[in-house]
Amino acid sequence: MNVTYSDKRRKRILELVIEAYVSTALPVGSQLLAHKLRSGLSSATIRNIMADLEEAGYLEQPHTSAGRVPTDRGYRYYVDAVMDLQHLSAEALREFEGRLEPMEYDVDRLLECAGALLVEFAQQAAFVVAPSVKKSTVKQVEFVPLSLRKLLCVMVANEEMVASHIVEIEEPMSRDEAAALSRFVNTELAGLEFASLLISLERRMLSQTDSFYHIVKRALQILQDALSTEPNERFLLQGTRVIIEQPEFSRDPKKAHELLKGLDAEETLVERMRQDLAADSVQVRIGKEVKIPELESCSYVIAPFSFGHDHEMVGGIGVIGPKRMDYLRLRALVEGMGRCLSHCLNLWEQA
Repeated sequence: MNVTYSDKRRKRILELVIEAYVSTALPVGSQLLAHKLRSGLSSATIRNIMADLEEAGYLEQPHTSAGRVPTDRGYRYYVDAVMDLQHLSAEALREFEGRLEPMEYDVDRLLECAGALLVEFAQQAAFVVAPSVKKSTVKQVEFVPLSLRKLLCVMVANEEMVASHIVEIEEPMSRDEAAALSRFVNTELAGLEFASLLISLERRMLSQTDSFYHIVKRALQILQDALSTEPNERFLLQGTRVIIEQPEFSRDPKKAHELLKGLDAEETLVERMRQDLAADSVQVRIGKEVKIPELESCSYVIAPFSFGHDHEMVGGIGVIGPKRMDYLRLRALVEGMGRCLSHCLNLWEQA
């Protein structure tokens, strides 16, 4: 829709239809819009404009005697050209960060907490996408003693994916010893795939004459322990119940069944989300754009989060729910949570 001065009324009416439908989950009629506009436009004039919007593909009429509801195209135009972009307030960001920062040194706990916060604030299901380091090459490994028998192992891949695991160790390790072990791994093994890293260390173990034998042995034990608990892929979905309770699905068991079936297509969904994360910015996918037939009644909003001095993308966080969602508010929440996750991960790197 090319918006000229004469199109402003159509643009405003589309905006009001979407906002009213998001609020009520009921088709929107001309009388309601006349009341909201308070501009002197008659219901007949508004009906004509709504008919134009329907003909252009931005609205549809579910029943002959009902009002109109937005189409995928209508939502897309609203997201791209109508709604004003908003950002979370500094106060809201501080609240998020305050509730995330205590999740020290545990990526899985941090991501789970971030998802739970999004469910709480957005009242939609939340998800986190974070590829495993297992499928990547070694960029950096750091060992940090936490106590006499506990060591933090932080693994960073070349694609800037990050994982952290607390490992139980048999012998105490000083900070100097941990730093030396980190230097050895980063000097000798950087560039190897994590899958090959253990094999390389095992081969060196076979050579009793290797001057680094004891260092190799210790590195192997710690990395074996850390990688044994690292998943092949991270896709964390929380708050499915919140979607099921939305009117679109609670009133229609068949739709609810389709929704759950679509959410089970995890591999396809993650692949679609990875394509969005490649843009390294907040993305909104509406209805058929999700590219999973069972999720055509849904939309999602996804934002990247980063790690390291270069602020490269390491994963994504977002919300998924019915197309009838408050895109303006949810986009701000998701973007803010992505920024908070990046902040927390970078604090770990500086620690």
